[in-house]
Amino acid sequence: MKSIEHIDPIFERLFSKISPKIANSFTDEQIKAIQRGFGSQVGASHFLDIRVSVPIPGLRFYLVLLAGSERRSQQRLLYEKGKYPLFNTGNIIFLTGFLTILLSCSLTIFPFLWSSLTSLTSISTSPSPTSPTSIPWIFDKSECEHTNRTWRNQKCWDDQHSPMF
Repeated sequence: MKSIEHIDPIFERLFSKISPKIANSFTDEQIKAIQRGFGSQVGASHFLDIRVSVPIPGLRFYLVLLAGSERRSQQRLLYEKGKYPLFNTGNIIFLTGFLTILLSCSLTIFPFLWSSLTSLTSISTSPSPTSPTSIPWIFDKSECEHTNRTWRNQKCWDDQHSPMF
């Protein structure tokens, strides 16, 4: 292959599959035109573009998630629908596992969030609950009654104590 500066790895891989006799027949101008044709696909950006290599010992695994406005022609959509069907064994196993994990997480998280929200709502909308509490620093009946508390069982009790205190 002729020396071209800044060769795209995808282009290089595809170009290497062409027999050397044919590849050497291309002029530099033809190769640059083919590169530009490939390059128009490489520069396309997506609204969501996540590409992750998943480190699973013993496996070479990657995950790609792309989303954006649809720019493919109807002909290409039909071709790719036949070439990459949504419902195949691998996709069904992945989607089943993903939905199972999502459901189990939801069943764990939503009740917790719901109880947290309802307890916050009940605290903010209802008068604060009270519970009698003994006051450890008051030791005599007259001082206890002077502070509008109740003397019972040799202790001073505050009936207005809030557990939120």
